Amino acid sequence: MKIAFLFIIFLTTYALVTKVYSETLKKVYLDSKRNVHIVSDHGRDSQITNKGNASSLKLAPDRETVAWLVLNTWIAEGDDEPGSEELIIYRDGKFSSLKCTPFIRDYWFWMNGNQIAIDCGGRHFAGRETLYDTKTMRELSSFDEAKVPFENRPNWSDADN
Repeated sequence: MKIAFLFIIFLTTYALVTKVYSETLKKVYLDSKRNVHIVSDHGRDSQITNKGNASSLKLAPDRETVAWLVLNTWIAEGDDEPGSEELIIYRDGKFSSLKCTPFIRDYWFWMNGNQIAIDCGGRHFAGRETLYDTKTMRELSSFDEAKVPFENRPNWSDADN
């Protein structure tokens, strides 16, 4: 009987924790110090970063995944502000990171937020686009922009989709 009671407590706790981490988000925003905040559908506002180096914050269409660029501590020659070589993805209460050099030039969600694509390369030349699964961070597809003409690129490579 005691084991059954403990098992029920475990299941209840697991269900509550899972619900907290998988709730959908109402909005995300950067505060004046460049820290990321998430606001749940229930109105709970949580600051999830504290280093003040976030930029280009986006909420996926599924409202379960958030991503942002981490600003470099240096400014490249010819630029007015720092670029980024790291993308942070926050989903189900967990942080993941994607890195590329010299810069992540752009990123976008695909398949309602189940996938995320990055455009990595220098400022003025063709780079590489890579698609990842947001739950596992497994690379799904990638191509060299210089070798694949626009008309032959996969649908996910169009950031406007």
